Amino acid sequence: MAQAKRNLSKALASVDVVVEVLDARMPAASANPLFDELRKERQRPALKILNKADLADDQVTEQWVRYFMDPTSLANALPIVGKSKQEVRKIIRECQKLAPHRTDAIKPLRLIVTGVPNVGKSTILNGLLGKAKAKAADEPAVTKMITRYEVSDQLVIYDSPGVMWPKVDTVETGLHLAVNNAIGVHAYNIEDAAIFLIQKMLERYPQALSDRYKIEFEGVDAVTFIESIGNKRGMRSRGGSVDFERAAQLVVTDYRHARFGRVSLQVVNDLIYNLSEIDVNKLKK
Repeated sequence: MAQAKRNLSKALASVDVVVEVLDARMPAASANPLFDELRKERQRPALKILNKADLADDQVTEQWVRYFMDPTSLANALPIVGKSKQEVRKIIRECQKLAPHRTDAIKPLRLIVTGVPNVGKSTILNGLLGKAKAKAADEPAVTKMITRYEVSDQLVIYDSPGVMWPKVDTVETGLHLAVNNAIGVHAYNIEDAAIFLIQKMLERYPQALSDRYKIEFEGVDAVTFIESIGNKRGMRSRGGSVDFERAAQLVVTDYRHARFGRVSLQVVNDLIYNLSEIDVNKLKK
């Protein structure tokens, strides 16, 4: 982590704009505070890419775009749904607005693409490069080192590793990262992640759960709902009871494969609450 921070700080000295890729379904949880800390030290503007916007709730994404726009700290935000030429042109256009003095071969626009693991950073980078040079995979920490690409006489792009910060600030942030597969499977309990996910879905998108599992959601909590899924799917342990872990894995997998439709687990108003004291283990007792 310390080495990654030093490398990133050094790279920032050579760039004009920090392009931070976020998951549109959890923009704040997927925003590494290290990136903002280092870019502000270097006085570099940032473009926040709300990636996977086609999987998120449109209205919620619009709120996040407004939230991240900050003229005082030279920040802007842009929802992106893929790596088409049209979407890539949007990114370049917004970066040029943040660095209007970098426009030609003498002063090419220099970007660094950053993001925590598994937010789709490599997909965005490949779109910017015009060819699949960055390795993309559905697992954390695929990119290992900062790489420099001379895309054209007018554009230079740096690719940074998917870096996590040393300590996640709240339990809720950690669970957002777990549900969205941004941290390794050994760093969290899948049952806790599933309970957190279903809680959020019952609060905001209960009908999506009902449509997916054909289970009545009125008057049930997250644990009961997951148990009902396991019971309906015949997921049982040797003793005959519901295999809660298998059912938990199912609901998390369904979310990751967008089988609930377009949902956002994090809204701007969530930031006003301090949820660091939640102990999700107690919810299962």
